Amino acid sequence: MSLKAIEHTNLRVVYGACPHDCPDCCALETEVDEHGRAVCVRGRADHPITSGWLCAKVNRYLERVYHPERILYPMRRVGIKGSSEFARITWEEAIAEITVRWRDIISQQGAECILPYSYAGTLGLVNGAVTDNR
Repeated sequence: MSLKAIEHTNLRVVYGACPHDCPDCCALETEVDEHGRAVCVRGRADHPITSGWLCAKVNRYLERVYHPERILYPMRRVGIKGSSEFARITWEEAIAEITVRWRDIISQQGAECILPYSYAGTLGLVNGAVTDNR
């Protein structure tokens, strides 16, 4: 158990898969406190490929998820590209803008321009076997 986990009581373990797009499809054990906040993430020792090992991205997953500067809502660029000037917009505005842009791309260049590239994703071998058939 991690030192952070020892500070909490009433922890429960939630099992899941890594959300990143790599072929190992790592199995995770996440310790969650009584408020639903994850306090420890580790690889499952019984995973047939990774045997509990986690990459650097996932080892620091909680730091990223709970970082005070993490963006939690859509942002629109308001300055020139590279100026780091953004304004908060609603989810409805963001989806509407994406819809307009995707429709323009489809009408001008074809829908294949926005299809996902073949990859294994979080389903590992299952997804990797079918994505080339799209």
